[in-house]
Amino acid sequence: MQHRRRTARGFTLIELLVVIAIIAVLVGLLLPAVQKVREAANRMSCQNNLHQIALGAANYESAFKKFPPGLLISPKSQSTNGLSDPWELPDENGTFMGVLAYLLPYMEQDNVYRQIPSDLFNPNSTLTAWAYGYPPVDSSSPNGVPPGLGPNSTAYLKPAADAKIKSYVCPSDNVQDASVTVGIVDMGLVYMDSTAIPGAPGWYIDYVYDWPNFGHEIGRTNYFGCGGVYPPNAGAWDSWDGIYRQSKFTKMADITDGTSNTMAFGESIGGNLKGDRDFAFSWMGGGAMYVGWGLTPGNWGPVPPDYEWWQFSSHHSGIINFAFADGSVHSVNINVDKIPLRSAAGKKEGNAYNLDDLGL
Repeated sequence: MQHRRRTARGFTLIELLVVIAIIAVLVGLLLPAVQKVREAANRMSCQNNLHQIALGAANYESAFKKFPPGLLISPKSQSTNGLSDPWELPDENGTFMGVLAYLLPYMEQDNVYRQIPSDLFNPNSTLTAWAYGYPPVDSSSPNGVPPGLGPNSTAYLKPAADAKIKSYVCPSDNVQDASVTVGIVDMGLVYMDSTAIPGAPGWYIDYVYDWPNFGHEIGRTNYFGCGGVYPPNAGAWDSWDGIYRQSKFTKMADITDGTSNTMAFGESIGGNLKGDRDFAFSWMGGGAMYVGWGLTPGNWGPVPPDYEWWQFSSHHSGIINFAFADGSVHSVNINVDKIPLRSAAGKKEGNAYNLDDLGL
């Protein structure tokens, strides 16, 4: 009896290429779905962060019968050079503690809070700013100053300010690891209620160089208190102020528009993400931000649309998350009409609006 020998047959080159092509198509179809799921999860996590921050602020208010300030400037705080520098007159001294620093005990961050001198939270503190008076100074620290640049005379409060606080960072942004061309803002968005410098623009910003083993390690954030529509001394807009202003401790009774109608916190990712990123923000001096210039990159912001350090912004497609004073979180359309946006930012201007007007 004759037996037939069976020969094992493999894939031909054409068949293999067809299989690879099919797999590539399937991966191409699946990847956007995976990215959408990941971004949806990040967006939800960001909203939860803001919810927790707003609840932390509510708990602070319950304990002290007032909300913390957007940023603290003490008239008694000492400059680093004995008040001889016109940029460090009493109106512009420390302590430059931002609202997120006040909330540390209510965000399960007591270990970080205990590393901060308690008098830095005192409205009449004589301590110098947390960003200047705590050596080593960048010029005397190895790798404190990038090559070719002069010292910025920053000496910030280590190790507390280097703490990485997950709930202060939006997961859609790589803010903690991002490299920036200018630096990490160590004094928040400091808009002066009054300025001692003739001709000054009314705002003051300073930074730590984004350089390894010094400023790059500083703890960063994407979240800010809402200061209202425009900075102080903006004429008619002064009545549209928000909950978190410079050295102002807002009381619950001051929010006459209602906590469910008043923005408390929003997110921002810094500036110029179309090109090089120029700024990121520290949580210790995060401070407050305003909505008067719109949201970026919306259709009534800078032209051409870009991300700017003075505006709320996000990596979430088409929206920016905001927490309201009652703890609720809403996603606001970046192209929102300016009238309801300004009404939502102010705590007592009395203009009625619907949440639907924010493009929710």
